[in-house]
Amino acid sequence: MVTKSITGTFAILLAAAVALSAYYYMALSGFGSSTCSVSPSSEGMRVDRTTGFEFPPSYKFKVGNLSILGVGTRKKAVINVYSVGFYGNKAVTKAIEGKSGAAASKAVISSKGSRAALLTMAMGVGAEKMAEALTNIEGVKQPTKDAFGSMIMDGVGGKLKKGEHFTLEWKGSDTVIASARGKVLGEMKDKDLFVGLLNVYLGPKTVSPSLRANIANIGVVE
Repeated sequence: MVTKSITGTFAILLAAAVALSAYYYMALSGFGSSTCSVSPSSEGMRVDRTTGFEFPPSYKFKVGNLSILGVGTRKKAVINVYSVGFYGNKAVTKAIEGKSGAAASKAVISSKGSRAALLTMAMGVGAEKMAEALTNIEGVKQPTKDAFGSMIMDGVGGKLKKGEHFTLEWKGSDTVIASARGKVLGEMKDKDLFVGLLNVYLGPKTVSPSLRANIANIGVVE
């Protein structure tokens, strides 16, 4: 009777330990939370190896279902600020056929299809800092940058926490949609802002060289 009791108790403790381990894995990975919408078992995931964040092969944005084109990291010195997955529709994927890296990035910028950048924060970033970074664009009029920056600061409020999402979408030929935590902050119609933000991620002075190099390259970012 004593042996059976000890065995039963051990089995219960083992099961509890396994469940607790699974819980902490889910919590630390961000799965099961509102800040992460991808599954670790999904096929075709693109991985930013620098941060470990995964991006699904397709994602439903406000502009429609888009396919992953590449992933990369936004760094500030040696600090990982966020991972970014860049997406495009069929017109964009067709435009980059047979191209990769800088040539593919240039084709994405000049294509006519819908595009989007899905950012997953690797650290907490204040709304003001986020707005400042996304309005540091050449060739855009100051009133436009001020309005776009205010839209981000007012919409984000406080700061974006680690694991939370921020999204930029390019609609048509001149409209940018910004979202945070899945909520649309607003949209702005300005051709210079539209092109300027594309260049922020895919132009020669990109904030994420790893993303620009990874566009159209199948695999993970080293």
